[in-house]
Amino acid sequence: MSDSKCPKLSVPVMATYLSEVTKEKAFIELGESDDVKDTSLSQLRQLIEETESVKPCGEIMKRLKTVDDGFLLRFLRTRKFNVEKAFDLIKAYNKYHKKYPDVVGPVSEEEVRQRIHQAQPGVLPYRDHEGRVVLLFNIKDWDPVAYPFWKVVQTYVYLIERLLVSEETQINGIVIIENFEDYSIRQMAAVRISDYRKVVGMFQGAFPLRFKGVHFIGQPSFFVKLYSLIKKCLDSKLVNRVYLHGKNADSFRQAFPPELVPSDFGGTAPQYDGH
Repeated sequence: MSDSKCPKLSVPVMATYLSEVTKEKAFIELGESDDVKDTSLSQLRQLIEETESVKPCGEIMKRLKTVDDGFLLRFLRTRKFNVEKAFDLIKAYNKYHKKYPDVVGPVSEEEVRQRIHQAQPGVLPYRDHEGRVVLLFNIKDWDPVAYPFWKVVQTYVYLIERLLVSEETQINGIVIIENFEDYSIRQMAAVRISDYRKVVGMFQGAFPLRFKGVHFIGQPSFFVKLYSLIKKCLDSKLVNRVYLHGKNADSFRQAFPPELVPSDFGGTAPQYDGH
């Protein structure tokens, strides 16, 4: 989707500043202020220093002593400046990286660009009506042999890490739209339970991310049955952020203004073209 066809932007996807609207949201929703940030960062760094010599967290704590405040703020904002919870999130983040080295490993930018172009996953070049970054996934042309699911997860990790550089995204969060209209049995069979655990872990307490939900459109009945099994692995907060719209355009358009969403993802904007 070219810039000329995008809605007028108030804040870019990779904004390097905080808008006044988002500053107000951070204060209301997160309790954020300059004093709170300074105090919380100091307390978090104290915890890191105290844990430096304690196994198994010692190594990551040594590394965290050298990171800038911006990186630690991701964890504090995700946990609404509860320092203990932010510290637990750091440990969960480290555990995820150790447990799944395949999906957090290096990937070339060229490969990522190819996947973005195919919306597997893609990124809208503008934020939605709530200031969130919108990720897209189109199942139609996904070939699980050429592009196995762990590589899909790897791309999500790559994108999320880079999107979180923007403080706007740290505060407003990320939302996903998945077009499952052409989802096949072959595609379903290619994804193992262990693969789903990688996805669940990413969005359920292992990343400093305000995850605002995933919206499925056009999904067939057998996916609904599959989700009923996956659902058992989700906590109640994540369950409440999974929306199965199916063919119900009205429910989907209550979640997103149609003019913001590409026509191949249930909206009325020009088709997604990967730009």
